Amino acid sequence: MNSSALGILVFGVGVVAKVIWELYLSPVGRQHIPGPKWAAVSDIWDYWMQVRRRRGLAYHDLFEVSTFIIR
Repeated sequence: MNSSALGILVFGVGVVAKVIWELYLSPVGRQHIPGPKWAAVSDIWDYWMQVRRRRGLAYHDLFEVSTFIIR
């Protein structure tokens, strides 16, 4: 296995480990806080809402669904 394939493998394992940690093992993940799972794992959801110019509406919708806590 060459070094670039090994680097990609290590990166992939790191990403999977972070996703498992954030969704299932971290104290915040175990509290079942409502919100999109992408928001729990990374900032991609927030950036996507910002690009689509729906960030304010998305947060407003999340606050309507939950009482006062969102991801």
